[in-house]
Amino acid sequence: MRRWKTISVAMVVLTIVAFGYAPFGLAAEGKNLEQMITEAKTPADHEAIAAYYEKEAQVAHQKHAEHKKLADFYAATPALKTKSGTLFTHCNDAAKKYEEIAKDYEAMAQMHREMATAAK
Repeated sequence: MRRWKTISVAMVVLTIVAFGYAPFGLAAEGKNLEQMITEAKTPADHEAIAAYYEKEAQVAHQKHAEHKKLADFYAATPALKTKSGTLFTHCNDAAKKYEEIAKDYEAMAQMHREMATAAK
């Protein structure tokens, strides 16, 4: 019995993670980001969009950290140093781009939070 409880809880968590990515279940309603933005009128609409952008910022921060770590690895590994100049450059450039993307998403989330406040 306990095993089934554990499996059930795990399935619920996986479902929330899988479908919880879209803000407040809007994907379940068949709305995409463009529809969400064009139809946004209420504070809740703008909060949902802000939540989407915050989630995207988190993903970009994770990608930034991943590429930064790889760039550091390529730079610090003597055997790869001469052969991996392009790999270091790729990872370093990607890390910078993901950091910029995260900042952009955070700024867009902030703008929608301000729109939510103004819509009250």
